[in-house]
Amino acid sequence: MPPTALSPKLPAPASPLPPGGQNLRFILGLKLNQLRKQQALSLKELAGRAGIAISYLNEIEKGKKYPKPEKILALAKALGVSFDDLVSLHLGEKLHPLSGVLKSGILQEIPLEVFGLTPTGLLAMMAGEPQKISALFDTFVKIARRFDVKVEHLLLAAMRSHVEQSKNYFEDLEQVAESFRTAKDWERRPVPDFARLRDHLVRTCGYTIDEHSLGAHAELHDLRAVTLHGDSGHPRLLLNPRLGEWQRAFLLAREIGHRQLGQHEAVTTSPLVKVDSFDQLLANFRASYFAGALLLDRQLLVADLRQFFARPTWDGDALIAIKRKYQATPEMFFHRLSQIVPRFFGLEQMYFVRFDHRRGTPQVRIGKELHYQRMHASHSIGVNEHYCRRWVSLEALRRFEQQQAARGSDATVASAQRSTFCVTNDDYFSIALAHPQNLDAGMNSCVTIGFQVNDAFKRAVRFWDDPALPLRIVGDTCERCGITDCAERAVPATLRDRELQHTRQLAALDRLAGGG
Repeated sequence: MPPTALSPKLPAPASPLPPGGQNLRFILGLKLNQLRKQQALSLKELAGRAGIAISYLNEIEKGKKYPKPEKILALAKALGVSFDDLVSLHLGEKLHPLSGVLKSGILQEIPLEVFGLTPTGLLAMMAGEPQKISALFDTFVKIARRFDVKVEHLLLAAMRSHVEQSKNYFEDLEQVAESFRTAKDWERRPVPDFARLRDHLVRTCGYTIDEHSLGAHAELHDLRAVTLHGDSGHPRLLLNPRLGEWQRAFLLAREIGHRQLGQHEAVTTSPLVKVDSFDQLLANFRASYFAGALLLDRQLLVADLRQFFARPTWDGDALIAIKRKYQATPEMFFHRLSQIVPRFFGLEQMYFVRFDHRRGTPQVRIGKELHYQRMHASHSIGVNEHYCRRWVSLEALRRFEQQQAARGSDATVASAQRSTFCVTNDDYFSIALAHPQNLDAGMNSCVTIGFQVNDAFKRAVRFWDDPALPLRIVGDTCERCGITDCAERAVPATLRDRELQHTRQLAALDRLAGGG
């Protein structure tokens, strides 16, 4: 195809892209991708015609780079189109519906790279059915507005998916922690050395550790830590004075993780008060993972778990003794197990979940959850629904609250249960630890890890069929549950009844249409 006439006059050299510049990159990349494919050109062929590197052309098509005007002109000549056609924001009649997707900003907000996608690549896939795809995205945006779904929720969901896809195990971070320990000549030990961690941050990294100031701010009383990186180059780590020593050690280790991984922000908080980007979430996760790997050594833990899993019967006291040996919080202990067990014991079909319960109230909510390979049930369903009282997590919370009321004891309660979900018929072995929250005197939590009872689990865990453990049929929430003889039911199965009524209506319509 011969080149068309082009204006010899070029615009001024490219300056930093203006607001909306990301869309300029996306649109240019999409146009180049579409034109190249229409002309059956490979990346190598087009790059050769335009006199640019193949890798650079690939970056342009992916929407990662926006070339200078002379490069755009060379690409236009190579494709036989005008300069203005390439740089225009106009997508053409066929692709025009995708303009709404670009204007919504959703492509900039979702961390597509986590799922192996680029905005331009996604747009290219959409180009086949632009009207339908645009309508689909418009629907998502309207649903998000209707139910007040914020960008923060999308980023957190993407972060969770990233962790689940990797089975919550990251060998590169394990190696960074191992290399740091070796370089410092720190021995493997189950109990963290708070003084040694503090000394490293203060003497080597120039930190000031403040364990008083944070407690003076009522608005920040529920934060565990705040890190301030001022212009002086001497960071300040403010720790909540109500933290236990292991929690303080973890926060020091996480700060070391930020340094070892080259991550720096002006202000960081634990937990995060404001989520600005996926990169921020990822940096926070990676530093936390480093801390867990440094403090809860995988070699020591795997050895202890092998002995525990080899027991002929379930022993909750033995599990609590292992946790006590490492002096970790129940949540951090179980979270570390959720990283190690799939990797070293082959138990990949598992879940981790934390329930929070306000003492003296029926309020129970999900605080955190991860699912590997498959979900055992839908936990975070409706904000006003009642989770199944037959779950071992809720049973452990009830036992723990009774213990607090009767004996005033905050000793961790361990429970285990075989659960068969009534809808899917999946069988899970679930282990729960109920305990008080440190920074909220009126809140209890229960962390649970559950393993699908399959051949791999039966080989790895000797007490999988301990006859002393209860075997219970469980549901999701009372509102959705089809178990008719449930003594623990909190409310009627209104949502299930509505679904059954709808099913009966559809069946009646089929009979009517068939003359029945």
